[in-house]
Amino acid sequence: MKITVKYIAILFVLSIFSIGIFYFLNLNNRRAVEARTLELAESEGRTIEKVLGTASVYLLDKGEAHLIRFMDEIFSNDQVVYVAIKRSGSLLHAASKYEGYLPLDSEFQAVKTFSSPLGEIIEVASAMKDRSGQPYTAHIGYFFSAIGEIRNAAKKNFLLLTVLQASIILIIIAFLYGFSRQMLRKEMEIQRQKEEKEKFQEISLITAGINHEIRNPLNSLYLSYQMLEPLLDHANQEAVFHSNSLKREIKRVQGIIERFSNLSRVMPVRREEVDLEQFFVDMQNVWAGMAVRPEISHHHEPNMKVSTDRSLLTQIITNVVSNAAEAGASHIDIAITTQKGKTVFSIKDDGPGIRREHIKYIFDPFVTFKASGSGIGLALTKKMVLQLGGRIEVESTEDHGAEFRIYL
Repeated sequence: MKITVKYIAILFVLSIFSIGIFYFLNLNNRRAVEARTLELAESEGRTIEKVLGTASVYLLDKGEAHLIRFMDEIFSNDQVVYVAIKRSGSLLHAASKYEGYLPLDSEFQAVKTFSSPLGEIIEVASAMKDRSGQPYTAHIGYFFSAIGEIRNAAKKNFLLLTVLQASIILIIIAFLYGFSRQMLRKEMEIQRQKEEKEKFQEISLITAGINHEIRNPLNSLYLSYQMLEPLLDHANQEAVFHSNSLKREIKRVQGIIERFSNLSRVMPVRREEVDLEQFFVDMQNVWAGMAVRPEISHHHEPNMKVSTDRSLLTQIITNVVSNAAEAGASHIDIAITTQKGKTVFSIKDDGPGIRREHIKYIFDPFVTFKASGSGIGLALTKKMVLQLGGRIEVESTEDHGAEFRIYL
């Protein structure tokens, strides 16, 4: 399948569209995970707040120094960012692992979570009074690393899931697109074969008319000529010249009628293992009889064989080579390779080439762009290739030769 700019643009738009859809579908899941994580953090904070409140009341009864010493011991924990003690709203004691960083609000809140440049922080605060009724608050700010880790994991999984889902959709779309293209090509091939059959059916009717209207009178003409030929004066050079011309033209017309008949005739296929080395040895005798014989080279893998009908293959190669020779080629190169389970015969020539506007008609019956052509040779070649279950293609640039490729 040939990738075009249009196809790439469609895939790009579908990619963006798919990622956008799955982004919003997965966003709620990600937010739910983060919300649940915060709930767990706050639940842990409320537990710590109860423990802190009980311990602080007990220590405060013994004096402020005991409470301060307790908070400093908590501060020695690696996860704790800061501790603070307020008395009647004023800061009594504080310690922070980051100089100057003490994010205490004037409004009391037992448990709160907030983001900071240092990461996610949970602050637990407990309120109490000493024996004289003076209010105190104890504050502990500590890292809850699980929040950041879960959020990062949620973001990573969110992006991976979004891309994965979009990729699956794109793979399915690409598969369906490729499958539809393949089915379309198959449908076009079936339609083309149907048109070919209809075309050859029409040719059969024309050929039947030619056989009926021309062959029989032509045979009678040839018999009459054979009876008159002994009566000619062979000493008369002019009479001999016209006699030979008449015989030659009658035979030429008979040959054309025979070739017309081959277009409508069902050709039986007799497959066998054909050794290409011996095949091209035999082809030398066929090419020796050509009126105009260019230089012909051929190459293939050693001991290469192909399962096909030897007679039809001989006619196919001969027709293509003769067509190139008649067009004016001085050198023809035949290369045989294997591609995707098929044997490919590539026949290149250095002739004048084929005009672009003529290529699509090159295999049509009765269409020729040569002064002396009948428009049958390549049409018959295509029919024989189809009989073998293959296909034939041509590429050419005017003044730069032509290449026929036969896939069997």
